[in-house]
Amino acid sequence: MPSGLHALYGLFLLFAAAKAGEELFQRLRQPALIGQILAGFLLGPSVLHWLAPSGSLDFMAEIGVMFLLFEAGLETQPEEILEHGVMSFLVAVLGVLTPLALGWWFALAAGENAITARFVGTLLTATSIGITAQVLADFHATRTTFGRVILGAAVLDDILGLLALSTLSSFAGQHPRLVNMLLTVGFVTLFFVLVLVLRRTAWPRMRRRMSGWRARSPVWSFSLVLLLAFSAMSVYIGLAAVIGAFLAGIFLSESEEIEPLRQQSHAVSSFVVPFFLANIGLRMNAAELFSRRDLFLIGAITLIAIVSKLVACGLAALPLGRKDALRVGLGMIPRGEVGIVVAGQSLRIPAIPNAYYSISIAMAVLTSIIGPLLLRLALRPQPSPGPAAQAPVARQASLR
Repeated sequence: MPSGLHALYGLFLLFAAAKAGEELFQRLRQPALIGQILAGFLLGPSVLHWLAPSGSLDFMAEIGVMFLLFEAGLETQPEEILEHGVMSFLVAVLGVLTPLALGWWFALAAGENAITARFVGTLLTATSIGITAQVLADFHATRTTFGRVILGAAVLDDILGLLALSTLSSFAGQHPRLVNMLLTVGFVTLFFVLVLVLRRTAWPRMRRRMSGWRARSPVWSFSLVLLLAFSAMSVYIGLAAVIGAFLAGIFLSESEEIEPLRQQSHAVSSFVVPFFLANIGLRMNAAELFSRRDLFLIGAITLIAIVSKLVACGLAALPLGRKDALRVGLGMIPRGEVGIVVAGQSLRIPAIPNAYYSISIAMAVLTSIIGPLLLRLALRPQPSPGPAAQAPVARQASLR
């Protein structure tokens, strides 16, 4: 088969399978990303052997993850976080530091090297805003106080998680230096601040000037230029391209034309993001998943991921009351697409054992199933007491 035809065949097969998996899991009321990952896993070398990782699939996956984070940035409104800013900040900080410390400690206790320990801690920090937002929307809880706290804290979690991810490369060398990490944190912080300032000052002026441009869809075209520029800039200063993509989305989220931008971004994402998710499954190794040690690591890391977010975020949200604090803790459990993005970085750091890629994906998938299931139970309305239950209360009231 000619190489061009072989590449097109691979793209066709992976995309069709990913979309079928997405449809199936949507019907099962489960996160669509799990169905897409599973589709790639079934097609890959571990099960059916119909496809193998290739350069063309890797390239489409890289574009896919950039659009995934770009779309997340478009949905991020920093001003909304300020509505319950103190509570969201406390939930986010405790929800990052606690799993970071526990994951780091556990990996060291399991005999892993220091870089792998930092990776495991970083992996456990983020929260999937997309999965939790969908559950809240299903129960019309997005505008509740606890719903806004969850969404605000999840956005901050993503930012802090990406910041932690950006420091990983500082420790990846043979002789990591604290100064390198501090420079990385400084670069990222400056990058974030610059974007947040320019989105309110320079971007509105630029948008008004575009009204006179004759190019087709000038705002969308400029958005794509900005996405690629920010991604390239991130790589140039030693960060992951996804950080630049996320920042480009935040920059553009301050726009009168945000809904058309979101629709155009969603149209492109529906094509390229499935390649990223299915390619993850394609690269998973079943042999690594089913060894006794790896099953133990999957179980232990998943348990730490669930308990650390539930306890830390729940405690931070206690001023809302026990019931809402429980809902906040459960809402912060899913790692979803952000955990998967962090997992992909493990393949780029030689000091991290390859098995941790599959272990990380398994943890992200399990938390994306368990978290929403528990949150749905916590959001389900309690049945009102029937007449039989109300009668003793009425009798006691009459006696008083």
